[in-house]
Amino acid sequence: MKKTSFALAILLLSCKIGLFAQARGTEFYLYNSDTIRLLESNLGYQTSPTEFSTMNIIGQSSWEQRLNFNQQTRRSLLGSRYSYHKYRLSHGLLLDYESYFDSSDLDPTAYINKNGNLGYELHWMVVDSLSLSLQAHGLIRNEQDRYLVGNYLKSDGYELLSQASYSYEGELLSAGISGNLDKKLMDWEAYESASASAMMRWYFSKVYWDNSFSISHREEDIYNLRTYEAKQNSNYHKQDTQNRNILSVQSRVDYTPHELISLSLSEYYSERRTRLDNNIVRNNGEFYNDVNLKLLYYIHPRITLSSEATHQLAIKDFSYAENTRHVENRHLGATAAWQYGEQDSLITSLGINLQRTYFPRQDNRWDNDLRTSNLRLGWKHYYKEFIHLENWFVYSLREDVYLDSLLSANNHSLESFSFMPEIDILLGDRVAFRQGYQIRADYTDYYYQTQRINKLYRQVGYHYNLIFDSYPYVARSGDEKWLELPYRRNRGSAFLIDLGYAYEENQYADQEGNFYNISTKNRKYQASLNLKHDIGDFYYSLSPQYSWGTWIEYSLVAGASWNFNHGSYLEVTLSPVSEDLQQINWRSSVNLSLRF
Repeated sequence: MKKTSFALAILLLSCKIGLFAQARGTEFYLYNSDTIRLLESNLGYQTSPTEFSTMNIIGQSSWEQRLNFNQQTRRSLLGSRYSYHKYRLSHGLLLDYESYFDSSDLDPTAYINKNGNLGYELHWMVVDSLSLSLQAHGLIRNEQDRYLVGNYLKSDGYELLSQASYSYEGELLSAGISGNLDKKLMDWEAYESASASAMMRWYFSKVYWDNSFSISHREEDIYNLRTYEAKQNSNYHKQDTQNRNILSVQSRVDYTPHELISLSLSEYYSERRTRLDNNIVRNNGEFYNDVNLKLLYYIHPRITLSSEATHQLAIKDFSYAENTRHVENRHLGATAAWQYGEQDSLITSLGINLQRTYFPRQDNRWDNDLRTSNLRLGWKHYYKEFIHLENWFVYSLREDVYLDSLLSANNHSLESFSFMPEIDILLGDRVAFRQGYQIRADYTDYYYQTQRINKLYRQVGYHYNLIFDSYPYVARSGDEKWLELPYRRNRGSAFLIDLGYAYEENQYADQEGNFYNISTKNRKYQASLNLKHDIGDFYYSLSPQYSWGTWIEYSLVAGASWNFNHGSYLEVTLSPVSEDLQQINWRSSVNLSLRF
């Protein structure tokens, strides 16, 4: 469909043509950069010609140009739906037309695809808990021949859909079941799919039990476009038939034996099987099982203990290929928190993760064991209410082991230390000074040093932010302690300015004897400004940023938004990025939504 005809349709539908519209609007979006240009438009129009009927008209259009290889893509859709609904019955007609165009320097001929759809739909709410739905569609397709310029491949057919669902809601029990059938048959596109699902929730005293089950089957014909000689029409040849079966089961039990103790046990299992009649090499199956156990215990009103144990098993099974793999994950962790004062806490977290990957059809030659142990210590403290201190110390040890001797040279351990203190200082209710620091060191030790060299990575960084927020800042901070402080109320307009400065240095070193020799390092300094201001229905923001050090980068994000006419809005953004002010990558977008 041409863009001019679509624009004309929008113009006609936007005018008052004797119909009383209850909901109508158009939306336009424009994005432009050095590599891509995008223009999208959407139309929605709804009216009620009679007391029990509804008329909907929709239109969509998009144009995309990728400058890398001069690719142009155009899509358009114009459709209407008329429905009549009374009491528990609703039915109606729908008609839509869709067009797709794609051309690029990579393909000498443009690809064009046009589709028409005429359908009927019926929805019947038999009772409050039982509903039925039926749909029938007549389909027409006209597709550009990939091999012969100017030749089109025509196809027609139909699609049938049906759906039924039943639910029950009781005081202690709720349950539901639903099923779907979908069949599509065209000259060179055909599939049949069916799915069913069920759920049950049971409430009893201290126990909550939630279960769900779903199963689906899809049989699809695979066609391949081919041509024989010049000046002969191409045709689609049925190449294969693919069957997919999916099963998933989920169950969760929550048990609260005491108001201070809660226990949760859950399991999720899914499998997906793919089978082809001819290309049997692609036959495969995916299996996944996840079991999770959680315990929450309030030892004291100020002391909380939580623990978690998880086991996951994922299998990717190829019927004939040799790279079938099994991945097993096991996790055990516990967290203890002591709130020794109002919002002041000490937190300790311990965890161990075990991951095993093995390839049974490769005689386990690629097997790998991975074990990660971690310790996390945290301290949160308020000093005279206006100073918030937070310190985190993190230690982890990862051991990566390959069992086969040919890959054992990669066996190593990675020991990591991190310290991350943060200090937030509140000055009144509108001004805050935030600062954070990070010190990190990673030691990689190979078990067989004759083939690999031990390595060191370390990082140091900090950031400062001075914030003024007239909202005020206290009300938007999200800090439970500060929200209890008295502060001024907002009067409908807010202004925020955030001045930031950050530094980061990374160093990479190789071990030489008892020392580490730094081979590579980089530094990054960053200055930023974040300005936001809303004045009634108008809002604008400005965020320039400058980074220097090992590399230089300039960036800017500027935007404005205006809401008008009870739901209409205009948004404009500009976000240039550059490493050299002589060559700037300009990116901009405009979004206009009109409600009338």
